[in-house]
Amino acid sequence: MKKLKTILVILTFILAVASCRKSDYVPTIKPNKIDLGTKSTSTAIKSITQTDNTVVAQFQTTAGAKYAVQIIPFGSEEPVKKDAFTATDDLTTKTYDLSTLPKRDYDLLFIDVEGKEVKFPLIIK
Repeated sequence: MKKLKTILVILTFILAVASCRKSDYVPTIKPNKIDLGTKSTSTAIKSITQTDNTVVAQFQTTAGAKYAVQIIPFGSEEPVKKDAFTATDDLTTKTYDLSTLPKRDYDLLFIDVEGKEVKFPLIIK
């Protein structure tokens, strides 16, 4: 019994000494920097023209800022069409062919990288 106690004391001492050892943390994965682009100072829908199922939208943008356009069925939260772009000018024109979408009401949602949203209603006949 005395030998068992001696062995347990020695094992406890070794574990205590080993756990006090300093370890250097070296991260193996370097975090990627996410480029959010230029800060948006202008996020607006200048005009929207709809001819049958083709929509031409002009957006007031900030050059270098990132934007997204989503077409969402009215009353839903899931977009059926998405488009993301980085503005190259203060006025951006985009054309969307919506002929593949079912006939119903939609919202065109224009969003900048900071989360500012502008909605415009669309009707596909």
